[in-house]
Amino acid sequence: MQSAAGARQESGAPNVRAPRLLRAILLGIAFSVPFHLLLVGVLALIPILRPVATEPEFKVFDVVLAAPTPLERPAEPSTQSADDMPALESSGTAEPVSAEAMPLPTQGSPVPIESGFGTGTGMGAGGGDGFGGGGGGGTTFFGVQGTGRRVAFIVDKSGSMSRGNRMDRARAEVTAAVWGLPDYAKACVLFYDTTIISPPGFDAFTRLRGASRDDFVAFLAGMRPSGDTSPIGAFRRAFGQGERPDLVYFLSDGEINPEEVDAILALNASGRPAVIHCIALGSDAGKVQLQRVAAVSGGSFTFVPEGPQ
Repeated sequence: MQSAAGARQESGAPNVRAPRLLRAILLGIAFSVPFHLLLVGVLALIPILRPVATEPEFKVFDVVLAAPTPLERPAEPSTQSADDMPALESSGTAEPVSAEAMPLPTQGSPVPIESGFGTGTGMGAGGGDGFGGGGGGGTTFFGVQGTGRRVAFIVDKSGSMSRGNRMDRARAEVTAAVWGLPDYAKACVLFYDTTIISPPGFDAFTRLRGASRDDFVAFLAGMRPSGDTSPIGAFRRAFGQGERPDLVYFLSDGEINPEEVDAILALNASGRPAVIHCIALGSDAGKVQLQRVAAVSGGSFTFVPEGPQ
């Protein structure tokens, strides 16, 4: 009887294991929730706690500029004259300065030209001594003085030049003018009718240095007048070379075709123009044409009457 009652008593008693298990679970949850919240918070703070890159710092220095050094006054120009200066020593004979390096002067105002043979008026463009072309060697042709680095002589040898002593005078004047240039100047000598002939070596611009005057004179002595007056070929030769003249002496004793005058002026204007001094020898038949060439080119016109040489 007791065993049955004891069994009922045990079955009606409360179970103590269930509350203990529940408390353990609640306690685990109580510890787990704050732990996980703390862990989430720590993980969230990691990006914030990372060091932030900062720009490099620059140090500022105070720079003090030194006071500028006073400029020295330029040396006063020497008043010592060329005569007081010591002469430069030279190991040999000095060569003349090449006329190629000399600048050409600009044209000036009208200058009256007088000679023993005639008179004329032109635009002098020369520098130094005399009238005419650029700086360089000076010479005189039928009383017309000029200077130039490259001088062309364009001289009539047509049939009419056989009258009187025109050809002899032209020979003598050309020889004196060419060989009156300094030996570093260049000359081109062209005798024309309807053709062109030149002394040996003078069909192009040639330095007088080393040229033979005897050959020059001998050639002119054997030259005989012939043909008609046509200077355009000689002008084309003079202006068609690698170097142009800066001074031209143009002599004629006859009338010149106006179309040739136009062509002459066009040739002169096609590059750096030359000063053209025009001479009418023994006849003024070509006076109008020669005066036009002289006026346009800044040269002079001179009439040389018949007469003794």
